[in-house]
Amino acid sequence: MKLKSVLLTFTVLLIAISLVSCAGTGTKSETMDHTGETAMGHSGEMAMEHGSGGHGMTMHHQHQTMNHALGMILDGANLVMLGQMGMISDIDSFTVDHGDMMMNNGSDLWNSIMSGDAMMKMHKTGKTPQDDPIMKYTHELGEAQLKVINMLKTHADMKHHTMGMHHQHILMNHALKMALEGSDLTMTGQMKMAPGVDEVSVAHGKMMRKGAWDMLNEVLSGEEMMKMHEGGMKPTGHKGMEFTHELGSAVMKVMSLLDKMPAAM
Repeated sequence: MKLKSVLLTFTVLLIAISLVSCAGTGTKSETMDHTGETAMGHSGEMAMEHGSGGHGMTMHHQHQTMNHALGMILDGANLVMLGQMGMISDIDSFTVDHGDMMMNNGSDLWNSIMSGDAMMKMHKTGKTPQDDPIMKYTHELGEAQLKVINMLKTHADMKHHTMGMHHQHILMNHALKMALEGSDLTMTGQMKMAPGVDEVSVAHGKMMRKGAWDMLNEVLSGEEMMKMHEGGMKPTGHKGMEFTHELGSAVMKVMSLLDKMPAAM
């Protein structure tokens, strides 16, 4: 009888420890993707069809870091343009230099995410664009972001643009930055680490992405753009306006992909 009592007590203790351990994770439903990575059970308003791969924590962090790197480049490009406006000569050169530094640092960070050791290890474990829908999406997003990065870096000398065009490009960059931050907020909420706050984060992220589209549409097809076209500044005959529309198209591609960001599984 004593042995049975000890065994019963031990069994109850093991069950209690198991329950405490599960409660400590703060999760209700988890699945394991094919790399062994824990992915939270969740379906968001941006979910894509992505098979059994799931959008795990690693991919969330990868996409957030890509977005942050591009955001640094956008802020840097805006500082370069601000300095080139020649409104405060004493600090214009400093503004341009700092903008160049931000663009270079952002590029280094972006490259380390897309082609660094972590990405290579993920490819080796089977997460390749050919075999994994989420990694395919990551590379599509990266390709679209890289086009924007290259356009801003190769067109850094914007001294010959009018003040109006400077402001247009700054607003377009800001719209994309809003979309990036909105995407990051949504992903943060989808990680399900802070119940109650998560829902606010997701909703605010969605609002920011909508606001970004409203701003971009106003810049590219609003009243001021129509006036510029009517005054002779058309993409077919004006180099600056040609760049503006090419950049706008590239920005739209990134924002469209951000709206399709896979939700956590």
